[in-house]
Amino acid sequence: MTSFLLPLIAVTYLHVDGTGVGLVSAVQFVPIVVLSLIAGVMVDRYPPRRALVAASVAQGAALALLGVFQAAKGLTFGQLIVAAVVIGVATVFYEVAYQSTLPRILPVDSIAAANGLHQATYSISTLAGPSAAGFLIGRLGLSPTLTVAAACSAGAAVSGMLLRGVKAPEQPRQSAVRAIGSGLRYTWSLRPIRDLCVQAGLSNLHEKAFLTVFLVFAIRALGMSGTTVGLITGVGSVGALIGSLCANRLAKRWTVGGTVALGAVLAAGGLLLIPVVAHFGAYVAVLASIAMVLNGFGVALFNVFAVSLRQAIPPEHQLGAVTASYRLVALGTLPLGAFIGGALSDALSPGNALWLVGLSYLVVSFWLTWSPLRRARTLEEAEELGRTTGGEAPPVCRSPSA
Repeated sequence: MTSFLLPLIAVTYLHVDGTGVGLVSAVQFVPIVVLSLIAGVMVDRYPPRRALVAASVAQGAALALLGVFQAAKGLTFGQLIVAAVVIGVATVFYEVAYQSTLPRILPVDSIAAANGLHQATYSISTLAGPSAAGFLIGRLGLSPTLTVAAACSAGAAVSGMLLRGVKAPEQPRQSAVRAIGSGLRYTWSLRPIRDLCVQAGLSNLHEKAFLTVFLVFAIRALGMSGTTVGLITGVGSVGALIGSLCANRLAKRWTVGGTVALGAVLAAGGLLLIPVVAHFGAYVAVLASIAMVLNGFGVALFNVFAVSLRQAIPPEHQLGAVTASYRLVALGTLPLGAFIGGALSDALSPGNALWLVGLSYLVVSFWLTWSPLRRARTLEEAEELGRTTGGEAPPVCRSPSA
C-alpha cells in the first residue's frame, strides 16, 4: 500500500513531473544500499523481534505524520521525500530480520513450502494495497488514507511482539567492519547465490523502471484515475498468489533451478505485453491487468525459490550477512530503476519508455539460463552445489528448532 501510495500522492496531489515521481519511489530504496550490511550484522547479533517491532513503529509514525501535515497546512514534496526515506530505512531492517528468521525455525525441506505460504499472503496484501490506496484517496481523501496505512503498521508491530523465543545465533564476536567484509566475501564466492543476486538486481531495476513509467503513462497519456491504476497494478498479485501456491508443485515436476529461471522470463514477458495492448481503447485496462497477472505469476515463481535457495545454502551464522549482502545487490538497483524510469518518461515520452524498458527486461531475464544453478533439482542439491562452487566456510546442518 505504501510503496504505491507515495508516488501516487506525488502525481495526483503534488503534480510533480516524471523525474519527481521517480525520485519519490527511488528514495524508499536508497537505504537498502546504505544500510543493508549494517542490518545484517545487527540481525546476526540480536533477537529479530527487536528489529521487526521497531521497524513497524517507525513506518507507522512516518505515515501518521504525513497525515497530520496534510490536515494542517497541506503536504509538501520535501515532507513526502523525508517520510519515504524513513519508511525505506524501516523496511531494510524489517526484511532482513524476517528473512533471516524463517530458516532458523524450519528444516531445509520445509523452507520452500513456508516461503510459498509467505509469498501467498504477501500477494494478497499486494493485491489489496494499491487497490485500497487508490480507492481510499478517491473516496475519503489523503489524510484518512494515511491514517489507515499507519494503522496497518501498528498491527504489524503488534504481530512482531508475538515472536518470542527466537534468539540470535551464537558466534564469535568481531567488529562490524570485519563481519560485513566476511559476509560479502562469503556471499560473492558462492556461484549459485551470485547468479541469483545478478538476476534479481537486473529484474528489480527493470521492474521498478517499468512501473514508474507506467504510473505516469496511465494517468497522463491514457487518462486513467488513481483508482484504476491501483487496480491494474494490484491485480498482478492474483498471478503472484497463483504462482506462490503452485511453485512447490511445479518444482517437483520440473526442477528448482529450472523453475526459478522460468519465473524471471515470465515476469519480463508479462510487462512487455502492456505496451502491446496500450492502444486497445476501452479494453486496455482489462488487457493490462491480464499482463500484470502473468508478471505476478513469474515474479512469485522466482521469489519463492530465490529466497529458499538463499536460505538453504549458507550456514546459520552467515544467514544475516548473506541475506543483507544479497539484498544490497538485488534491491540496491530499485532506486536506480525508479529514477531511470522517471527520467526516460520525460526524455522519450512515457509510451516509448515503456517499450524500451520492456524489451531490455526481456533480454536480461535469461541470465540464469547459463547458470549451473539450473542443474539443481532440489534445495538439497542446491546446498551441495553451493559447497562445490565456492564459499569460504562449508554449510552446516541447521536444527529445526534453532
